[in-house]
Amino acid sequence: MKFLLSLTLLMAALILAAPSFAWQDDVAAEREQTERRLQQLAAEIAARQAAIAERQQDLSLTQQQLRQLELQMSTVASELQQTQTAIAATEGRLQQLKTEQQQLEREYAQQQARLAQQIQAAYKMGEHDLLKLLLNQQQSNQVERMLGYYGYLNRARLQQLDQVNQTAADLDQVAQALTAEQATLQEQANTQRRQQGVLREQSQSQQELLKRLQREQQADTQRITALKRDQEALEQVLEGLLAALRDEPQLLGLKPLQGKMLWPAEGRVRRLFATERSGGVPWRGVIIEAAEGTPVKAIADGRVIFANWLRGYGLVLVLDHGEGYMSLYGHNQTIVPDVGQTVRQGETVALVGQSGGQTEPSLYFEIRIKGDAVNPTRWVR
Repeated sequence: MKFLLSLTLLMAALILAAPSFAWQDDVAAEREQTERRLQQLAAEIAARQAAIAERQQDLSLTQQQLRQLELQMSTVASELQQTQTAIAATEGRLQQLKTEQQQLEREYAQQQARLAQQIQAAYKMGEHDLLKLLLNQQQSNQVERMLGYYGYLNRARLQQLDQVNQTAADLDQVAQALTAEQATLQEQANTQRRQQGVLREQSQSQQELLKRLQREQQADTQRITALKRDQEALEQVLEGLLAALRDEPQLLGLKPLQGKMLWPAEGRVRRLFATERSGGVPWRGVIIEAAEGTPVKAIADGRVIFANWLRGYGLVLVLDHGEGYMSLYGHNQTIVPDVGQTVRQGETVALVGQSGGQTEPSLYFEIRIKGDAVNPTRWVR
């Protein structure tokens, strides 16, 4: 799973960060200490992951189907995004080829005109001056000079003819490239339409499952219990992530950026932090109402430490920013980077969706400091 992959990457990073001078006695001791610490972290995270897996088995049938469908939708949405990027690149190449073709056509016309002028001038001069000089044997020096001049003109015409032929060949090559790129574009467009159709069908199935899930959770007691269990599952994941990152000081945290960071997605922010949900469960983050597919961007430089589906939150992405600072993004349609990957501030890390039981597309957003949730409105603008 991606979560366990994050541990592997962290282990590799810590081991590689150790000194490499084998001749120093203290290096071996430090390496052994690091390996023991990593083994302890691995055991701790494995135990927490087993508890999460046990909770996942307790999902209702509808929740299991919803989870499976939303993971499939994430894959299709990611493939669709890649296809759209490929189409944009192909369209760019087509435009370049068309510009090059127009330039070659102008050069070809100009070269043909110059060649025609040279041929016409040579014809006129050849009818009078050259014939007259050849018949006049008393002006041999002038005949020699004129023959050299006409030889130069002939070579110039041949060179101009070669340029015309080369330009014609270039035009033919560009035309073939245009045909190939247009065929590629048509194929990519067909792929895009097919992926969009699959995503539409999956979205319809998602809506049907959501309605069924809402019917199953109509009773207040069931809703309260579900909210508490969702919160406990999320807290358990974040506690495990914190345990794995206690000794990871590579990132500098968010404190220097407080009040300077932008919201992760464009949309209406519902400032719900610390207000109570049904059953007295408090909000530990905010909801950003945005259109489906809206880019979700990292609020600061960070490393992906979790990317998976969680009950009540759907597809969840967690970024570690160092010094105990983390940001969390939930209800995504798809997640772009893999666990262990480093992302930059402003980089697109997900797309807004409605996974995890949402009836409308939105982004759930949290900021945590050493495990404690803080009000995001005091950190972003």
